[in-house]
Amino acid sequence: MKLKPDDLQLLRGPLLFLLVALLISLVWWVGTWQYLRVVEGEQDAMRRSLGAARAQLENAHTQQKYFGDNQATYAELKSKGLFDKQKRLEWIELITQLRDRRQIFSIDYNISAQKPFVGMVANLPALTSKIDLKIALLHEQDLLNFLKDFQQQAPGVFLLDFCSLQRSGDVDRAEVAPNIEANCTLQWLTLKENGA
Repeated sequence: MKLKPDDLQLLRGPLLFLLVALLISLVWWVGTWQYLRVVEGEQDAMRRSLGAARAQLENAHTQQKYFGDNQATYAELKSKGLFDKQKRLEWIELITQLRDRRQIFSIDYNISAQKPFVGMVANLPALTSKIDLKIALLHEQDLLNFLKDFQQQAPGVFLLDFCSLQRSGDVDRAEVAPNIEANCTLQWLTLKENGA
């Protein structure tokens, strides 16, 4: 079959229409492909954002559980004065009261300046003051009673490092006098609530 020039003239309109339709289809296909890529990118960004939000929510739940579990411990430590400034005057007054109540002959003490505590307290850095006590006692139970009362009533948190006992004086005395000298060292711990 041979095309005549008149036939080409007749086909020019439909061929031009076909070419325009193919061009429009190609542009539409490229546009759709580009749009699909943009939508997939946005979807990936949303997935990442959702993952990050879920991680934050999970972290918040974990922290809430941690704080809930440790709230009683925190309240107890706070009530004992772990987060307060050192109350040295109250501490000295308590020593005098306990000495009189327990009928201890004498108590000498020395409180050092605060310095960083080696280790952590409740997962926070702590400060400590070393307390040296020299106590003249009638018998050993006086020391145990004093330390028990002191731990329960003193403002703050204390760790007993060590105590040494040494017999003093003559055992066969007629008068009531100290028989034992105790030398004890305590660590007085404090924290700042922000952990700094």
